[in-house]
Amino acid sequence: MSPLGDRFRGGRGALLVALSLYTVMTAWLLRLPCRVPGWGAEESLPALCATGIAPGEPSGAGGFFTGGPSGDQPALVGMITTVVGRLAALLGADMDRGVFADLSAVLLALVWIATVAAVAALSGGRRTDAAVLALAPVAALVGFGTWDLWAVLLMLLALLLHVRGSPLPAGIVLGLAASVALFPLVVLLAVLLLAVRYRQARDLGMVLGGTVLAWVLVNGPFLLTAPDRWSRQFGGSGDRPVGGSSPWSVWDRLEQARTGEVPDPAAAGQYVLLALVLGFVAVLVLTLLTRQEPGVVQIAFLLLAVLVLSGRSYSLVHVLWLAPLVVLSRRSWPEFAAWQLVEVLWWATLVLPEPSWPVLPWIGLIGWDVQDLLAVVRVLFLVLLVVLVSVDVLRGGRARRGGTSGDG
Repeated sequence: MSPLGDRFRGGRGALLVALSLYTVMTAWLLRLPCRVPGWGAEESLPALCATGIAPGEPSGAGGFFTGGPSGDQPALVGMITTVVGRLAALLGADMDRGVFADLSAVLLALVWIATVAAVAALSGGRRTDAAVLALAPVAALVGFGTWDLWAVLLMLLALLLHVRGSPLPAGIVLGLAASVALFPLVVLLAVLLLAVRYRQARDLGMVLGGTVLAWVLVNGPFLLTAPDRWSRQFGGSGDRPVGGSSPWSVWDRLEQARTGEVPDPAAAGQYVLLALVLGFVAVLVLTLLTRQEPGVVQIAFLLLAVLVLSGRSYSLVHVLWLAPLVVLSRRSWPEFAAWQLVEVLWWATLVLPEPSWPVLPWIGLIGWDVQDLLAVVRVLFLVLLVVLVSVDVLRGGRARRGGTSGDG
């Protein structure tokens, strides 16, 4: 039986598929103004119509092994877009963007259903976890406008395979995920930390070997034939700037309100690496010294949250990465709903023109607007989730009871 089979079948599976399709339809309806000719939504609401799944201009080399039709996509994304583009060409007179977008949307809808199925399999016997994720607003807002959803699915499948005692397949899937974006490598680091704790050198070696093998096979041809283009897309693969804020930008706002001067953006650069290292060390200490049995999902969430919080951008696409790990780590739908509400409000400030934002005189006194306030709230909410999951690790709660413990 497949890893997802015993958790995602029968009436429960049909319900989760229906909930997932509801989110897909919500995303489609949200962007309906962008598809109606003459409405001018792309000019008046550019953030609403922005998408990362456009085929790009053909590079002339086919693109399957060289970053897709435009030659500037991550290796695995390039393979996917090349296949979709060729299928679109068969269905239309040429590389029709409308056909490409429709095929891509259908493909991402299937990926989203599979992502919900993976969470259902990872959640143990708790039935609400996958349903909560299936209705996650962040998926409707940005999930079907970015190829990162592929990497989210592959990351969860790698976690599932690791939990179920298949380290080599987990590593292979993880290598594929890392060929879309760098974030899935936090799973490899989580496995490393747990392997050190439990002295599982063999499992670590198999996961690491599978990851390297898959990554080299997918990225090798692109790296050898076009190293400059590969390095550009690889260097930017960890940055998904869809309406981003960060603790650093929040700090800049606070300093500007206090001093009246705009801080130098380069000044925070020296602290980014320090914050990242300190955060990873804190997770390492937590993993090794806690008396309880930490879950690999919990550790992966903490590592990913540290990576996001220490970075220069905390975007809605980052929330898409974090959402399934939060669901599995905390297993509390009221918390998840409150977090998603904050993100929906943040998205609204990105999409709607500034005159439509409500006026809050009590924050206007310090030169802030609603978007500035929400930037602080969303960062604080993620910090709160990190604290709560850390406490759960110390107490041995939440994810461990769901069957996602580190030893599988």
